Amino acid sequence: METTTPDILVNLPRAAELMARRGVDGLVARLPYNVYYLSGYWGLLMNAAHFDAAFFAVLPARPDQPAALVMPSMELRRLVTQGGTWMPETFIYSSPEDEQDQISIDGKPYGGWPVRQDAELTRLEQRWIEATREQAGRVAGNARGALVRAVRGAGLEGGQLVSDDARIGPWLDSAGVRADCHTDPELFNHIRLVKTPAELHLMRTAARINEESAREAAAAFREGAHWAEIESVYFAAMARRGGRGSYLMCGAGGPPAGVIRQSEPMFIDALGTWQQYHGDFGRCVVVGEPSDLMRQRHAALVAGWEAAQPLLKPGVQFSEVAEAAVHAVRRSGLPEFVYATPHAVGLEHSEDPRPPGSQQGLRQDLQLEAGMVLNIDMPFTEIGWGSVHIEDTVHITPDGFETLTSADLDIICV
Repeated sequence: METTTPDILVNLPRAAELMARRGVDGLVARLPYNVYYLSGYWGLLMNAAHFDAAFFAVLPARPDQPAALVMPSMELRRLVTQGGTWMPETFIYSSPEDEQDQISIDGKPYGGWPVRQDAELTRLEQRWIEATREQAGRVAGNARGALVRAVRGAGLEGGQLVSDDARIGPWLDSAGVRADCHTDPELFNHIRLVKTPAELHLMRTAARINEESAREAAAAFREGAHWAEIESVYFAAMARRGGRGSYLMCGAGGPPAGVIRQSEPMFIDALGTWQQYHGDFGRCVVVGEPSDLMRQRHAALVAGWEAAQPLLKPGVQFSEVAEAAVHAVRRSGLPEFVYATPHAVGLEHSEDPRPPGSQQGLRQDLQLEAGMVLNIDMPFTEIGWGSVHIEDTVHITPDGFETLTSADLDIICV
């Protein structure tokens, strides 16, 4: 089995530009999706609970300073199998020499698993052994010790650093690392807003399989069905396609009667991932034939989506897109319509930069740039009547946009 180096996900030119603009010498990521974004490696333990701060990624602003991935020694073979990381340095950690150390820069030697004598090893097994030997003399005692090694190895001691975790600065300081480290998760979001070709490839797949799975779940609608049954169809459909379902919504709080009813206006809002990148999709669904009012309100949403499309191009503000959609929906037969929400999407459901702990939905009024991927989200629920929704994913191009979800906006009649 031959391994290949993964595509670079991180937008390196944009990262360098934004770091230079802010006087930043390097980034230190701890959040799993930021580590993955910077390094291209999604660790097995990133999916597990109780492994806080098990991975870090260090990205210097200068290309002549080595970027580095910090990871547990037990994942070294998996890193090789997955194709490695584009980052030139990898720092692993095993066990501290002194169990009382809070930050253990020096660790016990790591030899990996035993190798059977006289066995005919595959090329992949040989690479596992080679990778372990390459790391033999540079094993840290714990993750924070390996982070210290990575920051120093990148030549960032004494520099201005930005992290996505408020603990990183104090950790480095307690280890005697001379660096001015500020916490600013928004900087990572600003970098991630403009997607690379490798990211767009993943997002096209995420959008496609998420929509296919959502439509499969919609086809399972039937009178008397509990929502958990429909969710299971969606999650299984995503799994069959190699993705992971996050949630499947049907309006405010689930079916109003606890089960799906004939002719009740409902919607599906499906969120799922492919290799950590999100697909987000919404449509109207009804068991039987839609009422005249449902058709009217659905047509109003379509008018809102059509009004937003001419504005989907570089230089337009998110608020302008939202305002055009809302006005068109209200004028077209749904005056009670509340809001349309353009939001950036990618490694997070909403990638819009926002302060930590800010209220859900609070975001900056961003300007569209070529390379952005966003969703136009237009849900409406009237308690006592039902729900309608249209939501699609678009990629902003230099002269307009392309839709990553399908152009089929029709009500799904089961």
